[in-house]
Amino acid sequence: MKILLVQPPHWSPDGHANFDAIEQIVPTGAGEVLLLPELAGSSMSRPDYLSRVRSLAEGTGMTVVGGSHYDGAVNRGAVFDAGGNLLSEYDKVHPYGVELASGVVPGRPGPGFELHGRRLLVLLCADLWYSASLAGRDGLDAVLVPAMSVTRWDGPAPARELWQHMSVARAYEFMTYVAVSDWHHETTYHGHPCAGVTGLANPCPRTRSGFFTGPPELPVSAHDLDFARLDAFRRDRADRGFVR
Repeated sequence: MKILLVQPPHWSPDGHANFDAIEQIVPTGAGEVLLLPELAGSSMSRPDYLSRVRSLAEGTGMTVVGGSHYDGAVNRGAVFDAGGNLLSEYDKVHPYGVELASGVVPGRPGPGFELHGRRLLVLLCADLWYSASLAGRDGLDAVLVPAMSVTRWDGPAPARELWQHMSVARAYEFMTYVAVSDWHHETTYHGHPCAGVTGLANPCPRTRSGFFTGPPELPVSAHDLDFARLDAFRRDRADRGFVR
């Protein structure tokens, strides 16, 4: 399964402007899954947000994980397949930083969805940092993370390294791929810079350099999810006694 990670160069408080920009940079039919960053829809209305995600899925011929938008006081997103069918909805369970100060409230965990017989789960940004978000969800094949990685560091490097380490740790512990789509590190949100943490954590790479791959400058990057290799990795861990 090929997944495309989207890292737009700029975030706009106008959600329609964000979707317009994303439509310009995403190639049609280049993969099976398209992952957008958090708050791609900003504060657009729920009907408008759902319409834009559905349209993007139909137009690109891919299943689209539509980042998120503020639906009232909840940070919320949706997944549509290439036929325009709603596959899943998800909320941010752990609002972070400026969200708490602005009155954003915790939502409910999403159920995930299936695609080509594989189980995928969406976690919004900071939700990845809570291992309880994945506890009890055995057999996940990929965790998809729309992010807006605001940081208090002077530059993007420290937060980017932390995100990479966390993504790899989650991938290895839960034996799953972890894909993150973020905004470019020159993006700001309410005065806070982003770290540009887009990339893929692979629990079973062929070389040690493959635990996390993520070109920090590309607006769109494609990554292969090798589920046969993931299944073999799980069997090997079970044989060695790491799985009970």
